Amino acid sequence: MDFEILETLALKDGSWQNWPLHWARLQIAARHFGYPLDQAALEGQMQALQRMHATGDWRVRLALGAQGQVQIAVVPLPPSATPVWLEMARQPIANSVAQGDFVRFKTSRRAHYDAFSPQNAQVFDVVLHNENGEITEATRGNVCMRLDGRWVTPPLACGLLPGVGRALALSQGRVSERVVHVGELPRVEAWAFVNSLRGWLDAQLISEY
Repeated sequence: MDFEILETLALKDGSWQNWPLHWARLQIAARHFGYPLDQAALEGQMQALQRMHATGDWRVRLALGAQGQVQIAVVPLPPSATPVWLEMARQPIANSVAQGDFVRFKTSRRAHYDAFSPQNAQVFDVVLHNENGEITEATRGNVCMRLDGRWVTPPLACGLLPGVGRALALSQGRVSERVVHVGELPRVEAWAFVNSLRGWLDAQLISEY
């Protein structure tokens, strides 16, 4: 296979953020694609990284290959200035793609996301919608919207990655699932970008659909 299964998470002052949720998702993906996963070897690599990066905030990218090899890349994680600016995609993502394995699972096969990469340097990410006119996700995280005073996020059935930050927000009761159609955008009172790496980021939509 020509792709890797990915997990991207934060290491802050030597402490892994949300690791149990990332580990559970990694196991599910490895079983789905038939990739061997050596828990002891991975935990050994991660413990070594903790010792080497005992202070500061770090972005860690785990990449699991088809033969079970794990490559780990670590770079500094600067703070995010908020609000971040979001832009609506000008065309829908195909339903066949949105409902496919490479949206449902986080992998290095990202051409379908790269096609929607922001062209404006001020734009943090692009919000996608499927051919049914349903909001799905952004290219690098999930999105939440406040409608009628309540925070909601699209359900997985719309075609999106089951993000760790999204799962946390749902488990905490901060958001609930609701299908949001493109036609409802004028009613959205506030936006947020959510992922495990950066948490909950207040956001604004800067372009009209």
